[in-house]
Amino acid sequence: MSGPTREGLTPAERDALYRACALAIDAAGPERDRLFLARLALLLMEALGDAGRCREALAAASLVLEEDARGTQTEAAASGASPPAGASDPR
Repeated sequence: MSGPTREGLTPAERDALYRACALAIDAAGPERDRLFLARLALLLMEALGDAGRCREALAAASLVLEEDARGTQTEAAASGASPPAGASDPR
């Protein structure tokens, strides 16, 4: 993908924001990373100002987590290993 995304971000902008977000999550630390992410999500939803698109994004994020959990469980079953702790609880 070389052009802007639906939101108007170029791939380079998206990568830079992803990196900045990852660094901010790391800086929040394991004790506060969920609080940081919840606050960030709320601020971004307010900035977007479109409840329908916010619900779409929440559903898409949940779907990815469900697919990841199913993939982890499927891989573990195929190898005969137990899935990692929390694999079925994608918080």
